[in-house]
Amino acid sequence: MVAGFRRKAAIFLGLTLVGLIIFGAIFYRDPKRIIPLENDIVISPADGKVISIDTVYQGDIPFTVKDDKRIYLPELKEYIDSDYTIVSIFMGPFDVHVNRSPISGEVVDIIYIEGKYLPAFGDVLGENERNIIVIDGKIRVVTIQIAGTFARRINCYVDLGQTLNRGDKIGMIKLGSQVVLIYPSKINTIVKVGDKVKAGESIIGAF
Repeated sequence: MVAGFRRKAAIFLGLTLVGLIIFGAIFYRDPKRIIPLENDIVISPADGKVISIDTVYQGDIPFTVKDDKRIYLPELKEYIDSDYTIVSIFMGPFDVHVNRSPISGEVVDIIYIEGKYLPAFGDVLGENERNIIVIDGKIRVVTIQIAGTFARRINCYVDLGQTLNRGDKIGMIKLGSQVVLIYPSKINTIVKVGDKVKAGESIIGAF
């Protein structure tokens, strides 16, 4: 009986190990992406599903509105000089988690903010741990990497002053998480809520 238990335990541990290896290979994959060549476009910084499209309003302190509640974004005060569109992308555990630059330009600021680890599909923009990357090119875009309940590590690959090409890798978030893209509202938004997008390939807006 002891031998049988040991055999079953060995099989269970073996299958668990194989499962972890397969999951790791899926999660850490980094497939090549074909970057669009069109001029004057904004591409997706993340793989996943578009879960909301809102507006960041300029003011003494920029804010957006979720469920009739104002969410203030004081860390963006000096960067929001008009109304901006904000697109939130939920990254599931099986999405590619490498993040890419939405435009070509210079990294003018990187702002890391400690915070909570609420579920990444909830109201997390003003509360969760996040890393903000501000890029100035023909337009200004802000990409925010947001940690979730299981995504408790945000990797940032870029440095202040670095020049990026559209589609360059800018970071990675471990496990399920959310990435937010903010750009001037004068840009024509092409995607809609519910769309699936790919980092470096899907066009979010055009100007």
